[in-house]
Amino acid sequence: MQIQMADVLVSFKDRRSPALSNVSLRVEESEHVALLGPSGSGKTTLLRSLLGAVPVQEGTIRVDGLDLASTKALRTIRRRTGSLWQNSCLVPGLRAQTNAILGTSAVWGLREWVTALRGAVPRRYEERLSSLADDQGMGPYLRARVEHLSGGQRQRIAVLRAVLPEPRLVLADEPTSGLDPVTAQAAIRTLRGVPGATVLVTTHDLAVARQFPRVIALRQGHLCFDGTDLSDQDSRQIYEGPVVPA
Repeated sequence: MQIQMADVLVSFKDRRSPALSNVSLRVEESEHVALLGPSGSGKTTLLRSLLGAVPVQEGTIRVDGLDLASTKALRTIRRRTGSLWQNSCLVPGLRAQTNAILGTSAVWGLREWVTALRGAVPRRYEERLSSLADDQGMGPYLRARVEHLSGGQRQRIAVLRAVLPEPRLVLADEPTSGLDPVTAQAAIRTLRGVPGATVLVTTHDLAVARQFPRVIALRQGHLCFDGTDLSDQDSRQIYEGPVVPA
């Protein structure tokens, strides 16, 4: 999906300064982008704005050519998006594999619902789920209940849930938080492995950001960096320097 943001302003009543201030950017279809910036810089707000989850006071957002000011357009984009947030929002009491396949539930028929309610995996998802889980090192834990998993394991199940439907847009907010370097690399590989998908990932990890062909950074709601080669000087400017809109 192509993303176009033009002069987007997002403000919240409990904040003195805008969460996003006149942000304009364009992400091409199938492009993979890392979003950097200090805590509170607007990264999560930017991702959530792409799903209409935060109100935009000014400017326009188009995803796949659809204006998100339209309720119908929002429903269409949300169906085509796989998302992962810092609170993984897994359903307690259910097996890990059941939580993973919930990302595909929008297209289930009666047979899939019955299979899922029995704690099993619908046949058409078995092979893909098994392959993705093995790549994440989660194959042996698919039948475990999510409350018996560690925080990092739950995070990896949330990664599987986001990508299993093969969405056209993948939005992931701090997907490697709490993961060791090896599992973090596997998570990013899985998120970037959806064929043809546009991928946006927020991170504080410079090593993760440098795995992406394009890096965008925000500081105090302003776009302050947009490039393909993130140098040490660039990273210091993003986190320590004055706000200089890109």
